[in-house]
Amino acid sequence: MCNISKGVREDGLAEGMEKGCIQERIEAIRNLMRNMKLTSEQAMEALSVPKSEYSKYEDMLKESMPRV
Repeated sequence: MCNISKGVREDGLAEGMEKGCIQERIEAIRNLMRNMKLTSEQAMEALSVPKSEYSKYEDMLKESMPRV
């Protein structure tokens, strides 16, 4: 039973770390866009985000935009 709970805990930790990294990258993209006046694509390029992930981050940026 201990081995099962340890595996679950490690999976949860890895998932939490991945979510944190994604959130940090979103903030970095947003900061570059605001402070350096870059487009989202330029910001992702500057951060070496793989092109295959651009649409994923574009969607996340749209979801997290404040509604006016």
